[in-house]
Amino acid sequence: MNDAVDLHLHSTCSDGVLAPAALVELLAASGVRLFALTDHDTVAGQAEAAHAAQASGLRCITGTELSASWLGRTIHVVGLGFDPAAATITAAVGLRHEQRRERARAIALRLDRAGAPGSAALERLAGVDVPTRTHFARALAELGAARDATQAFDRWLGHGKPGHVPSQWPALEATVAAIVDSGGTAVLAHPLRYRLSSGQRRTLVRAFAEAGGGALEVVTGGVAPHQIETALGLALRAGLAGSVGSDCHDPALPWHRPGRLAKLPEAVVPVWNRWAAAPTRALQA
Repeated sequence: MNDAVDLHLHSTCSDGVLAPAALVELLAASGVRLFALTDHDTVAGQAEAAHAAQASGLRCITGTELSASWLGRTIHVVGLGFDPAAATITAAVGLRHEQRRERARAIALRLDRAGAPGSAALERLAGVDVPTRTHFARALAELGAARDATQAFDRWLGHGKPGHVPSQWPALEATVAAIVDSGGTAVLAHPLRYRLSSGQRRTLVRAFAEAGGGALEVVTGGVAPHQIETALGLALRAGLAGSVGSDCHDPALPWHRPGRLAKLPEAVVPVWNRWAAAPTRALQA
């Protein structure tokens, strides 16, 4: 079932390019049968994804990707199988919405001061529920301040650039607790993507597990076989289950396209075993 699972996906409810229903259509065509929509800091697309999944015969687990802080670094924690109406997850999402809106205003101000159309970009984000730097990058490209979103990051939004605003997210421990207290499983997303030394990465994974984390994303889009082995070792040493997810934002990027993930190594317990045995309230179809 490994190749039919994708537990890390994004839609237009955060910074993806496909609406939840269109994303589910892509998943069905790609052979995915069990998935979770994990938009950044929101659960807004869950109902639409669940309805589309039911119509397509797919199984849908509730999901989100919460931003967290650990030793001054931004870490992403995927929440799976929680009750989206639970007070703890609702509060966690609401807090991050406000933080993202404040950050967006600060980014626009810094861009304006640097001679970039920050306010104009912010206006284009008026209808965006969860504004991200990716939204700004696309807007800057549309406004002619960059050739494309990649150049917008390189010139305006990346670390040390004029529009960069450091983020201050809730602590990793509180983030994991919000997911677990809502009946879900916390998954450390793309562990090899953070700029950490090997020792720091092991410390992060250990801290995540001690906080109540349940799984580590062993397989994600664009990783090489040796990276999967590294992530597998991290999961096994920490006693964590394994998860897989393409982290698809745009299906035009082939290395993040659903249905093309490597298999989860047999040495680690699949996180989806929690829901495979019998349907729970987390399964929306």
